[in-house]
Amino acid sequence: MDLQRVYIQNNPGKLVFGPRSVNQLADEIPADAVPLVITDRGISQSGILKRVTGVLDGAGIRHHIFHGIEPDPPIGAIEKAAAVYRKNRCTMVIGVGGGSSIDGAKSVSLMVSHRGDISEYSRGKAVPGPVAPIYAIPTTAGTGSEVTGVSVITDPVKKVKMVLRGAPHLIPKCAFLDPELLVSLPPRVAAETGGDALTHAVESYVSQNSTVVTEGLALSAITLIGRYLRRFVGNPADMEAAEHMQLGCYLAGFAFSNAGVGLVHSMAHPVGAHYHLSHGAACSLYLPVVMEYNILTCPEKYASIAAALGEDVSGMTTRCAAKMSVKAVRDLFTDVGLALTFRELGVKFKLLPRMVAEAMAAVPTQANPRRPSDAEVSNLFNTPMVK
Repeated sequence: MDLQRVYIQNNPGKLVFGPRSVNQLADEIPADAVPLVITDRGISQSGILKRVTGVLDGAGIRHHIFHGIEPDPPIGAIEKAAAVYRKNRCTMVIGVGGGSSIDGAKSVSLMVSHRGDISEYSRGKAVPGPVAPIYAIPTTAGTGSEVTGVSVITDPVKKVKMVLRGAPHLIPKCAFLDPELLVSLPPRVAAETGGDALTHAVESYVSQNSTVVTEGLALSAITLIGRYLRRFVGNPADMEAAEHMQLGCYLAGFAFSNAGVGLVHSMAHPVGAHYHLSHGAACSLYLPVVMEYNILTCPEKYASIAAALGEDVSGMTTRCAAKMSVKAVRDLFTDVGLALTFRELGVKFKLLPRMVAEAMAAVPTQANPRRPSDAEVSNLFNTPMVK
C-alpha cells in the first residue's frame, strides 16, 4: 500500500446470506418490477431456476426468462437477452447461475441502459451512469461476480475475452448466497471455481493497488478457501463447507473489485479464449507459476499466504516461508483434481505472439507486484508444458 496515494473503496450492495436465503428474493424487489431472469439451460433444467421463479410467482411478481447464456457469454447471447428485455419492457435483471450468468446479467443491464457498442467498454470507455438494477444469485462458489463491478464476455470471432469495468454501476444491488443452491454442483466445477476464487484472493492480496482493507479481506478469503475447498469438492452438499466457500468467494471478490488482480488473469484470459478452457481451469494452471515468479518482490506477503493456507512456517526464513505458499497451492489443487499442466488438460499448447501482447497490454499486468518483460511472460506461458 502506497501511503502517498488516495484510494477509492467501492462497497458492494446488500448481501442476504444463509440457507434458504433465496426465499427472501421477493422482499428485496419492488412490487411493480418486471425482472428478466438470466441463466443457462443447465440451471433451467436442474430445478434451481424453478425455485427462484417460484418465489417470484408466490409474490405475484411478473417476470420473464432468458436461459440462453453460455460459458464466457458471447456477444450474440447478450444481444439476444437484451432483445427479450426490451420486448417485454423489463425493468431489472436477475442473474442466476455461475459467473457467466451473472456477468451476462450485468452486460444486459449495461446494454439496455446506455447506447453504443458494448465492446467500447472493454477498451476503456467509462460506464456513463446508473444501469438497470442487477440482482445476483450465484450457484457456484468461485467467480465473485455477485460483488464486483466487472463483467467478462467473449467475442468469438476475434477470440478475445472482453472485460467490462463499470464500478460502482455494475455492482449488483443485492446478492443472495444460499448454500442449498450448490448441492448438485459437479466436483470439477466446484474445484475450478474454487481455484478461481483463490486466484482472486492471492492476486488482490499482493496487488500494487492493495490497501489494509483489501488485504484483510483477501487474507480471510485465502484462509477460508484453504480450509474448506477440499471438503466442498468432496461433497458440495456439506452445508458448512459450502457456506464457508461462498463467504470466501465473496470476500475475495470484494477484495479484487477494489485492489484488482494480476498477471495470472492477464494470461488466463487469452489462454481460455484460444483453447476454450474455463476461467477457473486457466487461472488454476497459472496461479502457482506466477506466485513463484512474484516471490522476488514481496516475500513477506507470500509467507503470510503460506500461513493462511495452514502451512507451519514457524522458524523459517521469510523466503523459505514464501516458497511454501507455492507448494501449498500446488498440493491443494492436486488434491481437488485441478490440472497443473497442459498435458493433464489434454491441450496441445502452442504459444502465439498475440497472446503475449494481450497479456502485456492487459490492465491487471499493471497491478502485478513484479513488472514482467515480454520474454518473461513467454516463459511463464510455457511453464505448464514442462512442469
